[in-house]
Amino acid sequence: MNRRNALKNMSVALGALSALPGFVGLTPESIFAQGQSIHQHLGSNAASEPFGSLQVFDAHQNQTVIALSELIIPETNTPGAKEARVNEFIDTFLTSVPQFKKDEFLEGLRWIDARSRELFKVDFVTANPEQQNELLTRVSVPHSMEDPAGVNFFNQAKSFTVFGYYTSKIGLEQELKFEGWIEYKGCTHPEHQA
Repeated sequence: MNRRNALKNMSVALGALSALPGFVGLTPESIFAQGQSIHQHLGSNAASEPFGSLQVFDAHQNQTVIALSELIIPETNTPGAKEARVNEFIDTFLTSVPQFKKDEFLEGLRWIDARSRELFKVDFVTANPEQQNELLTRVSVPHSMEDPAGVNFFNQAKSFTVFGYYTSKIGLEQELKFEGWIEYKGCTHPEHQA
């Protein structure tokens, strides 16, 4: 794909993000800059720690976000959300939002587990893929009969997943075929240098 088509695809993806809850009013450029900054902060922690250094999620919440994000953007002929470290991206992003927004997301994770236990007698991450898809379909259909809190949470989870994926090196270069212009040097904060 040539540079012009890659730029067009990236603009479409980031433009779509600007209409999602939490990003309304932001330009695609500011959304991209924010996402790139988070990915730079993540740097290469994956080499030394299996899930980087989580700041918001506990281990179970992290596994739930991995499962959710991979269902939203699965691995196909390109890597999915898990390989793009979207779970770590969301964890880092949540450190920059007001406390009530962070609490809202964490409450959504509790809701999805509670609803999964009601339907399938297991937490979401333990449910089989068919059960996980059934629950996500229930909250994503138009005029869902599910609790509005669950519907809102899933919309937020989709927004954050798309944001994290399409501002990652994997999302940009392998999915959108965008080459050049972006460097992922890792975090430049002195306290994170090893």
